[in-house]
Amino acid sequence: MLLVVVVLIVAAVGGLVAYARTDLASRGKKTYDIRLPPLEVHCDAATVARGEHLAKHVAGCTECHGDDLGGRVFVDDPGLGRIAGPNLTRGGGGRGARLGEADWFRAIRYGVGDAHRPLFTMPVRDYQTYSGEDIAAIIAFARTVPPVGRTPPEPSLKPLAYVLALAHKLPSYEVEEIDVNAPLPAAVPTGRTVEYGRYLAQTCTGCHRADWSGGPMAAAPPPDAPPVSNLTPGGDLAQWSEADFVLAMREGKRPDGRTLHPFMLWRAFAGMTDDELGALFLFLRQTPAKPQGV
Repeated sequence: MLLVVVVLIVAAVGGLVAYARTDLASRGKKTYDIRLPPLEVHCDAATVARGEHLAKHVAGCTECHGDDLGGRVFVDDPGLGRIAGPNLTRGGGGRGARLGEADWFRAIRYGVGDAHRPLFTMPVRDYQTYSGEDIAAIIAFARTVPPVGRTPPEPSLKPLAYVLALAHKLPSYEVEEIDVNAPLPAAVPTGRTVEYGRYLAQTCTGCHRADWSGGPMAAAPPPDAPPVSNLTPGGDLAQWSEADFVLAMREGKRPDGRTLHPFMLWRAFAGMTDDELGALFLFLRQTPAKPQGV
């Protein structure tokens, strides 16, 4: 009897994984004919410098695509599998040579590739508040990056990853979760203001949730990742000074000297300017206090 139960369980799990694998493949073949709003990309030095700063220190592009945008493995987990960001340069194995401005725009804003199919694990929800000017600046920078000859591996997922993707607990095709007809947000003046802090804080919602209350991630994290911090005044941040916040973001250390968990990608944001970190702190301190997310 026990053997029969085990066989049935194995068969059920196998069937679920097979269905999840087919579902993910089907979603990846869907095409999106998106009407792109007008976007002007200027390649002057100031715009390229702005785009480089955003890509490397605000938007987190280098976490998946590498410091040189030549691609890198950013998930390598025995339970989930391996996922790499593609090479975005014009070098061998890269995509940059065949991408026009519209292709870059479609990828960053909507998570849709040059074949009009969804891009796997492209975190476009984080970029929905980005203005056209900032998206254009990132494009201008990306198109000036020196060629890198590298061919990152294709995704290689474990059965658990397919099941999590089926349950929408593993980020897969985020174009499914955004309004592709939403207008581009207006530009927000840079500076040490609550408004600019709100603009920057959208990037934090992928881990800290849409209300910045933290807790278990909405998407599946690595198995050893702890619940993420509550960034509202209902969490530890209420007792932090701006200097404490800057220390955490620049050096990965809490006020009591403890090191932040490696899952907190503080190195990706350590290069933010003093005004950017100050604006982010101002915004987070004035959000409604909430208990740790559940």
